[in-house]
Amino acid sequence: MGDQFSKLEKMRKEVAKMETKREQDEHQVNRLENKIEKIEKVSRKQRTHLLCSKAGYIEAIFPVIKDASKMDFIQFCEGLLQVPGVKQYAKDFKPKPIEEVVQ
Repeated sequence: MGDQFSKLEKMRKEVAKMETKREQDEHQVNRLENKIEKIEKVSRKQRTHLLCSKAGYIEAIFPVIKDASKMDFIQFCEGLLQVPGVKQYAKDFKPKPIEEVVQ
């Protein structure tokens, strides 16, 4: 009877240990998911900032588009591509990798 009691106690301790491990693993998964979410949020903010910076620069160069609608802006850009040499310049342009620019 004592042997069975000690086996039962061992099993209970093992179950408690495994439950603790499971809880720790769940917390770790939760932390990692939160970290991924934070990284994605920062990445979206960086992307938004980059797009706003680019658009602001285009507005500074071409102030006529400042109050233009989306369709007017698209029409303006398509018009630029009709200017001789612009389309080829854009096609041949080799930007630096974003990692170099962000530094």
